[in-house]
Amino acid sequence: MLYDPCAMRVLFRALLTLLCLPLAALATYTVAAFGALLFVPSATEPDEGIVVYACDNGVHSDLVVPVIAGHTDWRATFTPDAFTGPVALFDHIGMGWGSRDFYINTPHWADVEIARAVKSVLWDETVLHVEYRPRPGAAEKCRQWRMDAAAYGLVVGFVLDSLRLSQGRPVQAAPGYGGRDTFYVANGRYTIIETCNQWTARALRLGGAPVAPWAPYSFLVLWKLPMIPG
Repeated sequence: MLYDPCAMRVLFRALLTLLCLPLAALATYTVAAFGALLFVPSATEPDEGIVVYACDNGVHSDLVVPVIAGHTDWRATFTPDAFTGPVALFDHIGMGWGSRDFYINTPHWADVEIARAVKSVLWDETVLHVEYRPRPGAAEKCRQWRMDAAAYGLVVGFVLDSLRLSQGRPVQAAPGYGGRDTFYVANGRYTIIETCNQWTARALRLGGAPVAPWAPYSFLVLWKLPMIPG
């Protein structure tokens, strides 16, 4: 075969384009995410109220709420008998929405599989991960927001609407990673727009928190929330 420099240049440019397209898409996605910070609403916490938290593990954010607050006792929804370990001593519940396949099958970041990750961002069914836990402390990568009872009621309604119910009860999807957590079948589809972090952001915005209208990255959810007092 004769070497054709023109053809090689065309091939090189085609390959370069294929490599650059994902990078360009990622850059556009990230710029749009940071741009959403321009639309963070002004917000003021009430002097008294219910404190909720957003916790970030570096990729995913959880909404953390008291087990009992306002008119809500989460033990009525996430009954202790649904968990394999004792949960009575924990005063808070962490909740995170996400891709069913990825969430259930990736207990640690070392377990990440590329094909599963790609599937999750394209389109996947969802679950709600629920974990009984202690109140977040200043040493954790968490921030807080205080809201009145009416605002907290909107957050509670949002979480309940996220659950797929059968005869009025949430449906368990799979065991959790340990004794005090489990997965429930959730409503909605996971996409690169409707991410796990966007779910947490939506909940917090309903509670009046200063969170961007679109927050696909976990650190953007916490960006303007107050620190937990040391």
